[in-house]
Amino acid sequence: MKHLFLCLLWAEIFTIACPAQGSIDSLRSSMPSDAMLRDIGQTSAKTDKTLIQRTEKYLRHLSNIEGRIKRQWQQTHPGEPDRFSPNDYQHRIQQLHDTNVHIAPRTYVSRLDSLQSALHFLRTQKSVSSTDMAILSDATGRVEQLQKHLDMSQDIYQYIGERRQQLTRLLASYSQLPAGLAKDFEQLKTTAYYYRQELEQYKTLINRPRKMEEKALELLNKIPAFGQFMAKYSMLAQLFRLPADYDNPGSLSGLQTRAQVQQLLQQQAGTGGAGGMAVLQEQVAGAQDKLRAMRDNVTKYGAGGQDMDIPGFIPDQQKTKTFLQRLTYVFNLQLARSSTYFPNTGNLGFSVGYKIKDKSTAGVGLSYDLGLGSGWDHIHFSSQGLGLRSFMDWRVKSSYYLAGGFEENYLIAFHNIAQLRNYSTWQGSALVGLEKKYRISQKMQGNIQLLYDILYKRELPPGQMLKFRVGYSF
Repeated sequence: MKHLFLCLLWAEIFTIACPAQGSIDSLRSSMPSDAMLRDIGQTSAKTDKTLIQRTEKYLRHLSNIEGRIKRQWQQTHPGEPDRFSPNDYQHRIQQLHDTNVHIAPRTYVSRLDSLQSALHFLRTQKSVSSTDMAILSDATGRVEQLQKHLDMSQDIYQYIGERRQQLTRLLASYSQLPAGLAKDFEQLKTTAYYYRQELEQYKTLINRPRKMEEKALELLNKIPAFGQFMAKYSMLAQLFRLPADYDNPGSLSGLQTRAQVQQLLQQQAGTGGAGGMAVLQEQVAGAQDKLRAMRDNVTKYGAGGQDMDIPGFIPDQQKTKTFLQRLTYVFNLQLARSSTYFPNTGNLGFSVGYKIKDKSTAGVGLSYDLGLGSGWDHIHFSSQGLGLRSFMDWRVKSSYYLAGGFEENYLIAFHNIAQLRNYSTWQGSALVGLEKKYRISQKMQGNIQLLYDILYKRELPPGQMLKFRVGYSF
């Protein structure tokens, strides 16, 4: 099986440039495999499955919140008729799993549009074999399913907004919401916000093309027939239908030029007297300030405009991340106290942390005490100890954190793993202190820790009371 995308692309290009130089069949022998098509299908299916699972989880959570709000409302309004309209969450969950539901694509993601157009174009080629057509059909179906569920997710978000507005009107009868009811209603609003943020993250993830896809689409775009196909059948073409002669300069005749528009504005401003232009410029500046403020709000709160009215709400970016995306890897170094300028040992630590919230991380790790020798002229590396550690930090202000953890250390030189099984020689440490984090690059942070060991007197021989560590995380 050969790489169908590049095969058809090169064949088409060669056919246009040199019609007599072979055919698709003769070129297939030198083309790569069709792994890219299978990868497109598998990647789309994996993303689609995750999107369905996450959307279903949000819907069930919102249904439970609404149930609590309804019960609390009925407790505070005994004897009154039920004013809560039934929600549609369960029906929408069923729709997500129904493969027979068909809706017109509405959510535009440029990569999905290009992939669907490319796959449909290749399926129209008569030279495609039945085996290759099966692979194309499978990839096309998976991409279309992902597009469908993106559209359904957008509809679900709009429905969540409508339910929220209904609850807002219903709860307006309270002069002051009871504490429990207010808490659940705030939770409903923040859940809607996080769902919207997760949808935006999925669209960003889907929109990242892979190198092979970029190469294939680049070659496709050189084929005039594909350009005509895109202009007629792509989603972008459906959203913004252009006339057949849109690129003909003659079709622009009669439209005002930029210079004519500027001249008209100056004439209108002149009717306002000497300060007419100044007033116009002031109004334009005011409009620009308002647009800038709106843009800042969208940047701060995300695209979910209806979620901007949550007083005191600070989004937690970890809420919409997967387990693996929350992991952080930490390396640090601690030099042991020495009577000379040369340190006796270096404690090397490696830990894996899980970001509980934006301001808090917890994790576990290992440490290794590396012996360095007794001086600059007597450098000698040796195994001087091993440790197991746990840690947690909590941001208290800006880049300053309260840090702590528990450690179990084997503080005796060892030559083989069997020596470490003598558990009675392991000694514990309870650490608490301050940590300063600073940015090294976009993906890497540096950290400096000053820790106090509460159990240092119990170590034999007595250990360090204060531990100074430096490191970085990524």
